[in-house]
Amino acid sequence: METSLYLTLLISGFYTPSSCLHQYHLITNNMNWTDAQSYCRAHYTDLATVDDMEDLNRLITSVSGSIYWLWIGLKKGDSMKWNWSLADRRFYREGETEFRNWDTGTPQNGNCALMSTAGLWNNTSCDDQHHFICYDGKQDTNLTYVLIQENKTWIDAQSYCRQNHTDLVSVRNQTENTEIKKKISLRRLPVWIGLFLDSWRWSDQSDSSFRNWLPGWFRIDQKYSCTTMSSYSSSSSYSKWINTPCENHYPFICYEALQLKRQVVRMKMTQRDQHLNLRDPAVQDAIVQEIRNKLKEQGLPADTKVTWKKQPDGKVFHKEEEGSPKKEEEEKKMKRMMTKGEL
Repeated sequence: METSLYLTLLISGFYTPSSCLHQYHLITNNMNWTDAQSYCRAHYTDLATVDDMEDLNRLITSVSGSIYWLWIGLKKGDSMKWNWSLADRRFYREGETEFRNWDTGTPQNGNCALMSTAGLWNNTSCDDQHHFICYDGKQDTNLTYVLIQENKTWIDAQSYCRQNHTDLVSVRNQTENTEIKKKISLRRLPVWIGLFLDSWRWSDQSDSSFRNWLPGWFRIDQKYSCTTMSSYSSSSSYSKWINTPCENHYPFICYEALQLKRQVVRMKMTQRDQHLNLRDPAVQDAIVQEIRNKLKEQGLPADTKVTWKKQPDGKVFHKEEEGSPKKEEEEKKMKRMMTKGEL
């Protein structure tokens, strides 16, 4: 397809944080959690850490079979912490995971957070049932915040959002809080958001907030301190997690950290054809191919993965207005994309 676009890559604007890919290894020896941890640290990196749904799907692929319960690296800690259900670190800028908009006198009792129609947050029991807001970061939709008018527990709402969209909504700043408030203001009912409280920590000391509890197991009074995952595909608990006595003996999953390089490329695009629809998936695919070619010219591997990164308003492209030379405004109006490749 002829895209009729000039593309200027701001190569000097590359952002290249260190990152790693988790390569998982199934160990069929039966051990208690502590011995499994020692084995993984001696032969690989550590007991399995899961950062996001992409990680979970990769883990499931590597261990799927007839083995029922497997140790992973999640263990109960001593202190409680508020976390977001959507654990992808690339989704948050510095400080955004710490944004809160609690109502007066909160938080008090309860592990899960609600937003009221006034835009203020409260916490309550995760077993209560409410409507909820999903975040959708997929490329083929313009809907960023999706209101689900069904009563569900927090964990069931999380499962619904992960199956049908991306995850329960994270609220990263006051602007997003206002947008979500507008979405629910006419409903007169509070909604679940993706904030939850727990004390669970990963063996490798990762700060990942990703959890995938079996419904009924996400409680503050969970009796046991170590975590197993079901890999038995015929079971209703497939890929879900439960807490288990650490002295039990199970097979387990280790991970090996492979170094990755992620690059955010900011681009300015000059459009020849003013009637070209930049929301058309075919047009976007053609642009991605042109970008991929230009990145290859800069020395990136040919198999580098290239995807669009949506802005908080759900859009990829923003039109740059005349007479707006300020750097901050320019950066907001420039399209972002994410590239990911293994070094």
